[in-house]
Amino acid sequence: MAKYTVKTGTNAKDAAAVLEKGRTVAAMLLGNPGYPMLQTQLPALNVLCDALETTNNAMLFNGGKLSREAKHLAFEALRDALKEISGFVQGISKGDKALILSAGFDVVKPRTKLQTPESPKDLKVQRTVERGILKVKWTRVSCSKLSYLEMAEKGSDAWQRIHTTRNSHVMTNLQTGTEYCFRVQAVTTGGISPMSEVVSNIAA
Repeated sequence: MAKYTVKTGTNAKDAAAVLEKGRTVAAMLLGNPGYPMLQTQLPALNVLCDALETTNNAMLFNGGKLSREAKHLAFEALRDALKEISGFVQGISKGDKALILSAGFDVVKPRTKLQTPESPKDLKVQRTVERGILKVKWTRVSCSKLSYLEMAEKGSDAWQRIHTTRNSHVMTNLQTGTEYCFRVQAVTTGGISPMSEVVSNIAA
């Protein structure tokens, strides 16, 4: 089965087009059984849509430098949110066209056969001066829009998974003096990479 790529649809410079995309995604994701983990993000997405609509109207009716700046900030915030959500949709859908379309995004069919990605490299776990906090980062795999970061206490097989669109994450509320292990996978339209090497550190 051909794997498809999410077309974010946020390259347009027209605020009305980005607002329409935001409203569409929010409406189609609401209650969508294919994306249960995204339901908690929808209220924030709707707030960003409302903000862009308000500032866009203010710019149209009032004009002025302040209105223009407010519209720009709202525009960029909504575009960033849609890009982040599209990354989750890509990873969750695994390139399934119908599932991507059900989230309100368009698709781009890959022209060539995609290869399974390599595992992320240079995984590092850094201690901080703050108690119970470890900072994890790694090198992003090319074309990866989503990563699965997993953590477990040293000697345990109970791995906890975190979905992230970034190549770093701050782990909080850890037990002081406990050693934690981390590993990470990259998700692309070509599939899910093998696990990275396991790296550990002790929470301060």
